[in-house]
Amino acid sequence: MLHRAIGLALAGVAVLGAALGCRSAPDNPMVEPMEDFNRRVQEYATLRNRLSDSLGRVDDGKSQADIAARAAVLAAAITNARPGARPGDIFTPEVSVVIATLIKEEYRRRADSVKESREEHAEEHLQDGLPSFEPQVNQLFPTTYPLATFDPLLLPLLPKLPDQIEYRRMEHYLLLRDMEANLIVDFMPNAFPPAGAPR
Repeated sequence: MLHRAIGLALAGVAVLGAALGCRSAPDNPMVEPMEDFNRRVQEYATLRNRLSDSLGRVDDGKSQADIAARAAVLAAAITNARPGARPGDIFTPEVSVVIATLIKEEYRRRADSVKESREEHAEEHLQDGLPSFEPQVNQLFPTTYPLATFDPLLLPLLPKLPDQIEYRRMEHYLLLRDMEANLIVDFMPNAFPPAGAPR
């Protein structure tokens, strides 16, 4: 079933190039996957906000230990409320094709100096001794990975996220992270071209 969905999504890639410059066109093949993505993200946000509200407001005067304890309770509550959550629940095959294409097109348009700078950064990142990590849905974002600023050239291309949810990159994965709970909500593999790959 998943392979069939990916195949159907790939069928739309041929027309994505023309769609990149006209996102508001009614026949734009990106519109439906993006709208579906936004709906799925909002459903998660509604759930997590309800659970967060049930824990009471965050007091600015709380200690870091208290804030960390609350985050752990919230993460457990979200995980318990999503026992059947699986990869692709939000990053569906259809929207994954669209997002991967947008990212690839952005990388292709970059000046050589920008590409070289980002490849050097990627190599430094691999030399930092960070362990190889395969993300899982409902798993805590590992503290061994720094929360570096997400690529500012890519962020405007991606759908805007609700509060408390953000994009993160981990090697070739694009992740959705619940900021307060430090929880991996969903992830998309092979979202980024490997360093040194032709653009």
